[in-house]
Amino acid sequence: MKLHNLMFWVGIVQIVEIGGTRGLASAGGVFLPGAGAVSTSRAGAAVASADDGEALVLNPAGLAKTMGTTITISAALLQYAMELQRRGSYDAVPGQDYAYAGQPFPNTRNDAHPPLGIGKFQPLPVLAVVSDLGGLWHGRLRAAVGIYAPNAYPFRDMCTELPGGCHRYVFNDDAAAPPPARYDIIKQDAAVFLPSIAFAARVLPALDVGLRLSAAQASIKSTTALWATLGNNYQEDVSQDGTFSIDAKDSFVPTFGLGLAYRPTPNIELGFNYSHQLSIHAKGTSISEIGPNAGGGLPVAIGPNADENARCAPGGTMDVQKACVDFALPSTAQLGGRYKFLDGAGALKADVELDLSWENWGKSCSEDDFNSGSCVTPGDYRVVPDSSVYIAGNRTFDLRDAIVHHGLRDSYGVRVGGSYHVPLGSARERGAANEVIVRGGIGYDTAAAKPGWLRADLDGAARTTLTVGAAYRMRNVEISAGGGAILEGSPTNPDIGGGAEPCNTTDEMPGCGPSSATSRQGPDPIDPLRRADNQAESPIGQGDYKSHYVLFMLGATAWF
Repeated sequence: MKLHNLMFWVGIVQIVEIGGTRGLASAGGVFLPGAGAVSTSRAGAAVASADDGEALVLNPAGLAKTMGTTITISAALLQYAMELQRRGSYDAVPGQDYAYAGQPFPNTRNDAHPPLGIGKFQPLPVLAVVSDLGGLWHGRLRAAVGIYAPNAYPFRDMCTELPGGCHRYVFNDDAAAPPPARYDIIKQDAAVFLPSIAFAARVLPALDVGLRLSAAQASIKSTTALWATLGNNYQEDVSQDGTFSIDAKDSFVPTFGLGLAYRPTPNIELGFNYSHQLSIHAKGTSISEIGPNAGGGLPVAIGPNADENARCAPGGTMDVQKACVDFALPSTAQLGGRYKFLDGAGALKADVELDLSWENWGKSCSEDDFNSGSCVTPGDYRVVPDSSVYIAGNRTFDLRDAIVHHGLRDSYGVRVGGSYHVPLGSARERGAANEVIVRGGIGYDTAAAKPGWLRADLDGAARTTLTVGAAYRMRNVEISAGGGAILEGSPTNPDIGGGAEPCNTTDEMPGCGPSSATSRQGPDPIDPLRRADNQAESPIGQGDYKSHYVLFMLGATAWF
C-alpha cells in the first residue's frame, strides 16, 4: 500500500535525521541547515565554531570548548509553503458522469498546521546540558545530555484550489474534483525526538574529539490514495480508488555521530562531523477505505490476514489492521573551516566559516536484502501490510508488500556564515563585558531528487538559504534571535518522454515509451495487488512546483 508519505519525513521527515543523522547539523537534501538559534542564523555554517549546547547536534567535538556547566535552550521555528500545479486534465471515465471530466487539474498546496506548532510554524528545539565533570582528567573531558528534533518539515495537509476556497478532500463523501496529488500525499504528520548523550575530550592542546549516541523516538501518521482495482485504473476513477492511512511508531532507533575539532593556529579552526544512517522499522496500525466501484460490482473490504501468516504483527481486525514500514535517513558528513579575527588581547572580534556537506540519499541495497527488510534505504520505502482482500465476505488473497520509490541521489551543500562582535565596554573577554553579536549566512544545496522525481510528500528540491541574527551576551548568559528564508523558486518535473504534452497513459497506451521499473522518470500510483516490479507506468508527478521556507530563531545559553 502506498505509505510513502511517511518519511519524516519526520521526520519523516518527514523524518529527518533523527538522532545523529540530522542531529547532524546537516544541510542539503531534505534536511535544513543548522540546529537552534545560533547555527541557523549562520545558515548552518557552524561545524567548526559550535561551542555551546548546539554542538551536541552540530559537532560533538565542539563540546570540549564549553566552560563549567553550560545550559542551552534553543529553537528554530519553521514554516514550509509549497504548491503543485500538475499538468494535464481529468479524464472522462466510461459509465461515470463526473462534472470535472475534461477540466485541467487545479492547483494544490500544503496548508498544514502542525499539531504542536504555532499556526503553520513548527518549533524544532535543542535542549542540552554540558558539564566539565568538575575538572575530571585535568579539565579535558566534557559530558552532555540533551534532546533535539531535526531541522525538517514533514507535515502535509494538501488542499485543492477550487471555487470557494481551498478544499480538503473527503474520500467517498465528496462530489468535488479529487486532488491531483492524492496518489502522492493527502495528509501527513510526524514527530521525532532524539534523546542523546555525548562526550568530548581535548586529547591534544589543539585537537578535540567527540562522540554522540542517540536513540530516536518516531511517531508517524499519513494518508494517501492508491489504485484499488484488480486492473490498473489509468483514468484515475475516484470510485475505483482506495485510501490507506497508517499510524506507526519506532520507539528505539539507535544512531551515533563522530566529531573532530582542530586548531592549527590561534586564528584557524577546522571541524568535521559524521552522522551514521538511521534505520527506521516502524510498526503500527492501518485503516483502508475502498471506493464503491473497486470490486467490479462485488462487495470488497480490506481486513486482516490470518495471524499465523502475519509478517508485521498479529491481531488485526476488520476495522484496523497491522502494518509496518521500513526506510532510512542517510549518513551525512560536514567539513568546516573557520577564520577568527582576534584583537591584541586574543579576544574574538569577528569570524567567517566555510562548510561543505554531503548526504547519502542515493544509497542502495541488494534486492534480496531490501525485500527481507535487513537493509533499508533513504529513497525507497518498504511497506508491509498485514491485510487481505475480502470479496463478498470471503478472504481471497493477501496484499503484497509495496515499494515506494522516491528517485533520490546524494546531495551536496556549501554555506558561508560568520559573526561580528561589538563590545559594550572596555574589555572583550567573556565574563568581563557585555557585547552584541551580529550573525549571518548564505548557503546552497543541490537537489536530492533526480530529474522528474520532485514530490509533494518529500522536499527534494535545490535550495538557497539566507539568514541573519543577533545576540546579546552578558557575563553568564547569551540570548540569540534571528530569521531567514530558504528559497527554492519554481522547480519543475518535465513531461515524461520529452514531449510538449504530459504523458497520459490509457488502457490502449499503458506506458510513456521504453522504461523499466528502475529507470522511470517519476513516480506512479502504487497498486497493492501487483508486485512492485510489475507496476504499470502511469506518471503522477508531471508538473510545476513553487516552494519556500520561512525561519525564525530564538534561544539562550547560560554558563555557570
